[in-house]
Amino acid sequence: MAPQRELVIKLSGLRYKAEGISEQEFHDHASKIHAEKAAKIQLRHGALKVTQLHTPKALSDLYRNQMSWAVQPGWDIDDHDIEVSVYVRSPEDMKKILTDPDFQEIVQGETHIIDNSRGTLRAGWEEVYIEDGKIVENVKDGYGNFDDKIKIATEAPKTTGPSGIVL
Repeated sequence: MAPQRELVIKLSGLRYKAEGISEQEFHDHASKIHAEKAAKIQLRHGALKVTQLHTPKALSDLYRNQMSWAVQPGWDIDDHDIEVSVYVRSPEDMKKILTDPDFQEIVQGETHIIDNSRGTLRAGWEEVYIEDGKIVENVKDGYGNFDDKIKIATEAPKTTGPSGIVL
């Protein structure tokens, strides 16, 4: 039986590497050190999926060089070094991850790797229409009513976190 679609929140942080850290060092730390440690904590608190999108200059340069025709007037080419996305059922699940003492220990030890003075946060849901080179079954049914989908945020209780949390 095919998996059932479930509306979940995709919370993303788009971040920059710290000054003086090479793209290689940043990638290796994020994928080989941070991801392994953080995944255990994220899973413990209900994360359904966690991804890292690495965006070194060589790849963003595809839009400057090989695909410059696609860059429309007024458009920017994103310059973040990484996008980390966590898929959760509720904002409360994400709060549990971010405020977990073990998670805080990890991120507080990474201030020499990541620039904590700037970044971008994004929240939304993901709709998949092609996966593994195939059109997703029942794609014509879509992902439901828009108003029902935004309830995942509008009806979620406000969360509060302790001061001094590092992200």
